[in-house]
Amino acid sequence: MTTEAPQQTGNRTNGSGPSEGAAGSSAYGEALADVYDSLYPTSGPAIDSMIAFLEELRPAPASLLELGVGTGRLAVPLAKHGYRVHGVDASPAMLAKLHENDPTGGITSSVADFSELVVQERYDIVLTALNTFFMLPTQELQISCLRGIHDALADGGVAVFETYNPQNYHRLSEATTQIGHLAADALLLDTIQVNRQLQSALVVHTILGPGGLRKVPEVSRYAWPAEFDVMARLTGLRVTGRWAGWDRSPLSEMTEKHIVVVERQDA
Repeated sequence: MTTEAPQQTGNRTNGSGPSEGAAGSSAYGEALADVYDSLYPTSGPAIDSMIAFLEELRPAPASLLELGVGTGRLAVPLAKHGYRVHGVDASPAMLAKLHENDPTGGITSSVADFSELVVQERYDIVLTALNTFFMLPTQELQISCLRGIHDALADGGVAVFETYNPQNYHRLSEATTQIGHLAADALLLDTIQVNRQLQSALVVHTILGPGGLRKVPEVSRYAWPAEFDVMARLTGLRVTGRWAGWDRSPLSEMTEKHIVVVERQDA
């Protein structure tokens, strides 16, 4: 894995410092980089289904840009499958773990704020997975991200988003806590609070382990499908498909996630 300065894939910066989205994503990544691979599976049926889904859209060796690449949970198996992968993340610690997970150096990466994305190369696929798009905390930042994705797509390219179903959080009327196991000697407690008017969800990850207690806040701003479609149109994109999973299962109110495929309007 080669880490680059954000030249090929960089920021629309004006000297005023990182955006709110970049600051939040960087803090989240820096705090969870050491346990991230324990939180989310790095192999298995879900990863296989994701690769099969992308293969149907644009098969390897297509070029692929992943926004919020993290530790390479998706990028590493995609590169092994033959995709030419470049990853962007706001967290240097996440990219350091990606380097460990990619010993052959098949993935290039850059530290960048993907809400202000500027590219020189164009990509056949732009992938924004695991709720990463919703971690941009305002509608303005989400629209800015979509503009950058529009500009990053090659002729005939597609953008693919994986988000949670907004209804799953919007229906929560009070704070709720979920408990999971990170390891034999570590627990993860997630406390979730929702502001319905702002379409905002605050998840506080509390990690209990041999090193003591650690709390990591994560803020996301969910967009309903109709709103996402309008934001896409405003940035020269159009939604061409929406499913409940990588297996293209149909949507329902109880769907856990949304998989959305987007193309440029002039495609």
